[in-house]
Amino acid sequence: MRHSFRPHVPVLCALVLGLPLTAQAQSLPINIQAQPLGSALQEFGRQTNLQVLYNPADVSGLRSTAVSGDLEPAAAMARLLQGTPIAYSVQGNSMTLRSRNDGAGLDLAPINISGTQESAWGPVDGIVAKKTGTGTKTDTPLNEVPQTVNVITQDEVKLRGSQSVTEALRYTAGMTGGGFSDRVTIFDEPTSRGFIPTPLYLDGLHLPYGGGSTGGALQIDPYTLERIEVLKGPASVLYGQNQPGGIVNMVSKRPTATPLHEVTLGAGDNDRKKLGFDLAGPLDDQGEFLYRLTGVAEDSGSEIDYVEKNRMLLAPSLTWNPSDETSITFFAQYQKDHDTPSAQGLPASGTVLPNPNGKYSRSTFFGEPDVNKYNREQFVVGYEASHELNDVWTLKQTARYAQVDDQYVDPLHGYGFIANPVTGANDQRYMRRYGVDWSQTNKVYNIDTTAQAKFHTGALDHTVLLGVDHYHFESKFLGLYDRSASAIDMYNPVYGGAINFSSPYRWDNTVRQTGLYVQDQLKWDKWFLTLGGRYDFAETDNKRPLDGTSTKTRDEKFSGRAGFGYLFDNGLTPYVSYSESFLPVTDTGFGNTAFKPTTGKQYEAGIKYEPKAIDGFIQLSVYDIVQKNVVTSNPLTPGFSGQSGEVRSQGIELEGKVNLNKNVRVIGSVSRNDIEYTKDNDGREGRHPASAPPLTASAWIDYTFTGASPLAGLGAGIGARYVRESYGTDYEGAFTIPSYTVYDAMMSYDFEKSPLHIKGVSVRMNMENLEDKKYVASCRSNWDCYYGQGRTLTTDLTYNW
Repeated sequence: MRHSFRPHVPVLCALVLGLPLTAQAQSLPINIQAQPLGSALQEFGRQTNLQVLYNPADVSGLRSTAVSGDLEPAAAMARLLQGTPIAYSVQGNSMTLRSRNDGAGLDLAPINISGTQESAWGPVDGIVAKKTGTGTKTDTPLNEVPQTVNVITQDEVKLRGSQSVTEALRYTAGMTGGGFSDRVTIFDEPTSRGFIPTPLYLDGLHLPYGGGSTGGALQIDPYTLERIEVLKGPASVLYGQNQPGGIVNMVSKRPTATPLHEVTLGAGDNDRKKLGFDLAGPLDDQGEFLYRLTGVAEDSGSEIDYVEKNRMLLAPSLTWNPSDETSITFFAQYQKDHDTPSAQGLPASGTVLPNPNGKYSRSTFFGEPDVNKYNREQFVVGYEASHELNDVWTLKQTARYAQVDDQYVDPLHGYGFIANPVTGANDQRYMRRYGVDWSQTNKVYNIDTTAQAKFHTGALDHTVLLGVDHYHFESKFLGLYDRSASAIDMYNPVYGGAINFSSPYRWDNTVRQTGLYVQDQLKWDKWFLTLGGRYDFAETDNKRPLDGTSTKTRDEKFSGRAGFGYLFDNGLTPYVSYSESFLPVTDTGFGNTAFKPTTGKQYEAGIKYEPKAIDGFIQLSVYDIVQKNVVTSNPLTPGFSGQSGEVRSQGIELEGKVNLNKNVRVIGSVSRNDIEYTKDNDGREGRHPASAPPLTASAWIDYTFTGASPLAGLGAGIGARYVRESYGTDYEGAFTIPSYTVYDAMMSYDFEKSPLHIKGVSVRMNMENLEDKKYVASCRSNWDCYYGQGRTLTTDLTYNW
């Protein structure tokens, strides 16, 4: 925990955690490693639920003694302070600390800090997050960010048994999945406010992305994350080039001062076998060095015949705290995937439309068992450093190198029916195929440097952020194709058809971007105002080595953001905001002329509500996004594209997460989105993009028995996801994808809280699609429809010590 104070102004800090206890209560299990005294006192308050009052100046530079065992809080505090010039006194449920050198001391008046001491980049106890680092790149309460930010905590990921980031986002307002990335699961490509793809970030820095189903993207396992945050709408002011729908920022697990040991064994349908472990804590008695080591080994099949998934990953990190003002964290991750996937993109005829042969089976494999494969090797390494210069300025730098090498091989289908080779009839049974062998190597280097200043000008409080970041992305692709692969019987496939890959196609692309940005978060009484601006220099170099052509584009772009709101005493916070985005376009027009970047503008208004009586956070927002310079055909130069296209997205979102009490948790969301082509030369003007449902809703509730009940430790939950019908293509005469509702369920048992009192052991069972409903989740053309996942059971046994 960091403190900033004016010189000669005594400031007192209170750690208020949970329900108050008396300091003379019965013995409690306490385990606090030797570490800086300030952080040790914070941990003491968390473990004992007591209020600790102290002057940060008194404990600065001091270190605690390690404390472990079942102790009364007063005895534990005495041990913690051994060897320090700090004395303590007890009054009710508070402990007051003073330096023995203070003489008469001070008249103590505690400052009340939130009970969980949540960090914007740290773990959250439960499903309700109150802070974000994604919305402003500073540690900011969610209700002070004038833009929608959704947070999925690690506890929520576990609660719903999410096996990927795509699954973790299913109950988030305005986020839709389905399609290739949801069905095939080899990478994540969510949709936000109707725009796809939503860029993925790891700890605030870009991840490599190859583009669409060609692969070339890292996939981050949700077990390695503390939280997943979605910043809705344009985000270029802080993050550079982006789609106007928003970004998804994944926050990694970090080393901890408190020892943490967890092992998870997983099993389930489709021969699922999984081992996960998460170990963390100090490496020395002083707590100067902290570590974390997270790993996963997984082997599973699928409801689709022949499909397999194999994963091994290891994510180590190390934090060095040379002083209370300086911290450096080094992190790395290595992951290897060896899968047998199948694209499973099916015709509309046989899924959402009639086919004389009936509906396709969800389990049928439409590839070639000896040909289909997906191999990926990804590597991440970097560091994050921060240093407090003084009471005003804090410097921070984050840098990362990430690389992914992958290969996707599949005799794809879905490019038209052919006559039945046996009967000669056009019976919509046989499908021609188009084989692909795609290999990519993508590398990205990011560095982001910021200087943060907290100061006052009269009655105004300022948090100013000055930043410069650089992004360097290289993508090399080799595609081999078989445009005359053998056809397949979609209702009784016979495998072994010849696949001959040839016709190579290459690209070698480089993107460089440097951005300078500034942000000021101003507060006056209960008013807050956020202003931000950024200027980017972007350069794109696209090469086609086989034909010797290349194009280079250079763009400069200013992006802005502004928003303000008011914090009412009852927890309501109304706000309004404006934000911008830009995204360079790699295509070229007539005469090989470079295109301008597409631009996005969003107006948003909303209300955020943090109830006073219960632990929860609810947010309602309305938005209007316009994306310009969209590529479409150019009627003046037939055969070439132009940039006269425009897309508009309007909608309303409501999301709430509430801990009603210690037994009941509730998650709910509803989103109404209307996205359409407002300008287009390809026949789409006035049309809605394919697979853009106008209404989605979800709800989850779970209950855990506590206390002396014989059912203590038992938990159960149920959830529902609703998606209204949407169009399956972008053009006139488009078919519709029917509405669907899917139910999910969970049961858990905490043996430690149960009458059995087996410490550290818990088990959780999750079931997706409880009714085993057969439904189509997405279509993006007449030949590209995807079923949703059938009923799937997963079980995880976890041991913590």
